[in-house]
Order: sequence, then structure tokens, then C-alpha cells
Amino acid sequence: MVGGTSPVSDFFDHLLGLLRVEALAPRHQAVFAAARTQRPAFARHATLESVQAAMADAREETYPEREALTRALVAEMQASSSPVWTAALATAYAPMLRRLRRRLLGNAVPREDLDQLVLATFLSVARAFPLSRWGDWTAVRLRQQTAREVFRYLRKERAEQHETYTQEQFAEWLPDVRSVTPLESPRRPSIRRSFVKRDAVLVHLAQATLPRSDVEVLMATVVRREKLRAYVSRLVEGDAAEAERTYQRLKRQRTRLMQRLRTQAVDAVPQPSGGC
Repeated sequence: MVGGTSPVSDFFDHLLGLLRVEALAPRHQAVFAAARTQRPAFARHATLESVQAAMADAREETYPEREALTRALVAEMQASSSPVWTAALATAYAPMLRRLRRRLLGNAVPREDLDQLVLATFLSVARAFPLSRWGDWTAVRLRQQTAREVFRYLRKERAEQHETYTQEQFAEWLPDVRSVTPLESPRRPSIRRSFVKRDAVLVHLAQATLPRSDVEVLMATVVRREKLRAYVSRLVEGDAAEAERTYQRLKRQRTRLMQRLRTQAVDAVPQPSGGC
């Protein structure tokens, strides 16, 4: 998941480029001019382009000004509905976001989703940042909190993908399933066994009551823990619009199927006999 470096995708650079264009758009100059009268950190800067240039100056002696500018940008982002502050903050921290994105390796999440994950997590952290509680080291705290949230999410995604069945479990519960390589970690020998049994029951019910196409979706996404988008990409190749329509349709279909099958599974559980 993490280790070494990977190149920043063209899509990620494209996202950051779009945000820079938005931040420096002339239509936002009036918003910035109004903020200059309220935020002393902006006073010496006639435009947001000047703010961006100051934020890009990484010399040690400029840190106090960059700290003040960061806090002013975060404060405006939290107080205003204008998109300029979101764009300006992301643009100012683009080098940090690129470094974080380069640290992310692995296939638990598609590359494009990783790009959006890094950016969305940073902006979420900034919106919730407690300026009144933490009065210093704002840049460091933003970086650390963003990395922590990104890695927490990716660890969860990876764990969910690896919490799958052993060969013996497949043979016992799903004897007609093709052979697969066990993915359970040796450090976690008893991973969610109740979920394993539950999902096996659901698939047995599905095989008995559902069309083959529905069973295939459940086998791929419930049993083999394949991401639904990855499953769709194998069904629809080359047509992004059709892939998105198929994904949304199967997403709704799978939710309805799981609800229906869970109800059947509950009904199928024998009730305990009376007595102590």
C-alpha cells in the first residue's frame, strides 16, 4: 500500500491545474478584495496570485507569513461558500498533495479514486480544522491529519479485500466455485468467520432463487471481494459512459439483492427450542 514512490497521475495534475485556474479567475477578485479588509495576512497582497507566490516560497524565514496565510485561507474556506478559497488552499498545498499521492501504492483503490481521495481528504480536514484550538504549526497539522486519514481509509479498504475465504471454506460451503488462492493474512487466523458463514448462506440462497447474472454479481463482489467498479470494467470495456451506467445499475441491484437475501437467511435460521 505504501512504500517507494509512484508517479503522480496526469489526472491528479489535471485536477490541481483546474483548481489553480479557478483560484486565479478574475471573477473572484472582488471576493478576495473583501477578505483583505478582514484578514491582516492578506493586507500586503493585491491578488490571490501574490498569495500563491508567497505560499510557494519555501525558505525558512518565510514560514511565519506562510503560517498566517494558511490560517487566513482556512478561515475563509470555513466561513465562506465561495469556491475560490477551496481552490486557493488546494493550489497552495499542491506540492504537499503531490508528495502524498506519490506515496500511495497498491491496487486496493483505482488510481483515479486515489487522486480524488487525497484531494477530498485534504479539503475535508481543512474544513474541520479547529483554528481556535490549534494556534500554530497549521501546515504541519494539515499534512499529518490528511495523511493519517488517507492511510486509515486505505488500510480499511485493503483489509476488507483481504478478509476473504480459505480454500477449505470454499470447498465446504461453495463446492462448485472455481479454485482460488487464499488471501487471509497469517497474522489474523480467525478473520470475520461469522461474516464468512453469513455470505456463504446468502450465496447458496442466491444460487437457488436468482438468475445466473445476479449470482455472478454476488459471487464477484461478495464472495471474492472484488470491487464493483473492477467487475464492471471487465464487463464493459472502452465505453466510460456505459461503464458508469452499468455500475450505477448493478450497485442498486446488488443492494436490493442483499436486502432480500438477508431477509431469507433470517427466515431460514431455525428457532431455538423452549426450556433452559
